[in-house]
Amino acid sequence: MGNKKNERPNIIWITTEGLPIKVLSCYGGTLMKTPNIDRIANEGMLFNNSFCTNALCAPSRATLLTGKYSHLNGMRSNPGETTEGITRSTFDPTQETFAQILTNNGYKTGIVGKWHLVDKDGKMANPGLAGFDYFVFKNGAGGPYYNEKGYFENPILGSKTIEEKDYPGYVTDNITSLAIKGIKEMKDGPFMMAIQFFSDHRPFDPPHKYEHIFDSAHFPEPATFWDDYKTRSAAALEAHQRIQDMMDFNPPKNLTPRQRREWSYQQLMRHFLATLKAQDDNIGRLLDFLDQSGLAENTIVVFTGDHGFFLGEHGWFDKRFMYEEALKVPWMIRYPGVVKPHSKSDAWVVNIDNAPTILDMARIKIPVDMQGRSLVPLFKGNIPKDWRTSMYYHYYEFAPPHWAMPAYGIRTERYKLIYYYTINEWELFDLQKDPDEMDNLFIKQGMEVKPGYERVLQDLLSELAKLRGQYKDTTGNPVKFWPKSSYN
Repeated sequence: MGNKKNERPNIIWITTEGLPIKVLSCYGGTLMKTPNIDRIANEGMLFNNSFCTNALCAPSRATLLTGKYSHLNGMRSNPGETTEGITRSTFDPTQETFAQILTNNGYKTGIVGKWHLVDKDGKMANPGLAGFDYFVFKNGAGGPYYNEKGYFENPILGSKTIEEKDYPGYVTDNITSLAIKGIKEMKDGPFMMAIQFFSDHRPFDPPHKYEHIFDSAHFPEPATFWDDYKTRSAAALEAHQRIQDMMDFNPPKNLTPRQRREWSYQQLMRHFLATLKAQDDNIGRLLDFLDQSGLAENTIVVFTGDHGFFLGEHGWFDKRFMYEEALKVPWMIRYPGVVKPHSKSDAWVVNIDNAPTILDMARIKIPVDMQGRSLVPLFKGNIPKDWRTSMYYHYYEFAPPHWAMPAYGIRTERYKLIYYYTINEWELFDLQKDPDEMDNLFIKQGMEVKPGYERVLQDLLSELAKLRGQYKDTTGNPVKFWPKSSYN
């Protein structure tokens, strides 16, 4: 397929799982090399400022499909019971998705890998109803990575029937093979294939060939590794996601808490990076397939993530918080003939932009109720004058095992304001002076802000309220900073 001006492009959309940008060498990471992921960036455009709106697996996937925030698409939390009135978040697969729109406009669509969306009956939502002609998904949120059970697929292209099937082998290899199989079935296209990897998610199982490749490595601890949370909200202090509490790697029983944190961190890094290496290998296999099949010239490849991940920062693992490590996600695109190789953009990308971008690349009108914007105008290197300079975030899930407090907030180029509304506590960070987010600028038990930041706070509160209105979010408490006089 040549890249003809009147020929609509194929689209491959790769969503990685829980990947902080610091581990990718194309983002300047030095922990390991990721040559195949880097290839997408080097042959296209890399975005330096890409953010998620709810740092959790299922909500991010629902946002990708719909172009809408969690309060509108139904998936505020992961499947399962949560507290504070957020119970059994559900995804209606018949609501409008980019896949339905593509299918109605002549595209063949596929999705392979992690799905993680449940319907009102608590069953896995049907990808066929969501608009996918070809689908194979693995049940659950993560591993074990060598479990051949729990794969579900439709038997033929276009069927909405779901059948269970066994696929022996390593899940990342299987996802790639099944995606290639689907592309072959849809290659007369145009087609859109969404590939959603499970890695890097607990239990961080690398393939057998990579189980010991980092055994001799010693990874430096992040600058915030021994964070004591002394300036911050109770949310940071009380969350159950500290590395010393991880039992994933069977730490020796005779270790002190400090020794266990150090030991578990090294194990986490070795497993995490070895698992990522397998994903990078498979992305290389996918790119090679496109080259060998003659599809590369007219196929757009996007690589992004559902959310970031803490790898020792603030003494944590996992995600959920609005801190940079969980908030930021990779975003890069290879678009032959349109995007200049080795280009970069500082424009702000939010995951509500993904669905509108897919439709725009396919030359299909974007529904007015999608809340994001197409990134296509950015692909030539220009940033429109009215492009966003702030972004809105809302996390809901207060549940085991991590018990992270619900919060919403706003990030601007310099500042970040977070409201833990169920406990009426705030955090404000000056990212220019405090990029590690260690110094909360609220003082006197959160009743005042440090001198010199009073105007900043008022502007952020105003912008936060404006964004909540813009995105029609009435969930959580209203924006209200109570003055000191309201406390006893």
